[in-house]
Amino acid sequence: MRIFVNDREITGLDTAHATLGEVAQALEVYVDPREVPTLVTVDGQPFSAGDEPSWARRSAAAVSRLELTTRSVPQLAAELRDEVAAALRCVAAKVEAAVQRFGRSDVRGGQQMLATAIEELRLTLVLDDQTAQLGGGGAVTSAAEVEALATELLAVQDRRDVAAMRALLADRLLPLLCVWGERATASAADGGASAAARLALPEP
Repeated sequence: MRIFVNDREITGLDTAHATLGEVAQALEVYVDPREVPTLVTVDGQPFSAGDEPSWARRSAAAVSRLELTTRSVPQLAAELRDEVAAALRCVAAKVEAAVQRFGRSDVRGGQQMLATAIEELRLTLVLDDQTAQLGGGGAVTSAAEVEALATELLAVQDRRDVAAMRALLADRLLPLLCVWGERATASAADGGASAAARLALPEP
């Protein structure tokens, strides 16, 4: 099996009776301590390095090529911030679709679309929090603001006030998602530029 850490080929490892997880563990000595593994590619098929159940238990003997890709923490944080921005755009699109359905008196369709958007927003808040912890910066979203809005949304749902529901989504939630999306995009750009600047610095 040919083994690579980024573009560097690693030789001399005994992989005959090992699992891919054991090989990846042995490769830790070849990983820059300032970087973290992000991607494992097995015979051309990519897997998240953190999703070990999908690849780590496989026998190395049945694999012809293993590639381990790493990223610096600033690079990874910038990439995750891009994911947060994309997720916020997706949530905003679903909220806009819910607003349109409520406007057409399609209450059931609007509620279904809104439920999907809220669940995706919940996952985005988790990702944003994890990204903030990784990158050392602040979160671009606010769970407290979402909770406050959710309380109001539940109240108008209980009253079955579709007009108020539509107004809350259009006038409060959508603008909030746009502001957060812009913050995430700007943060990703700043983080990527900072990472590039670090890489351009000569080694001491």
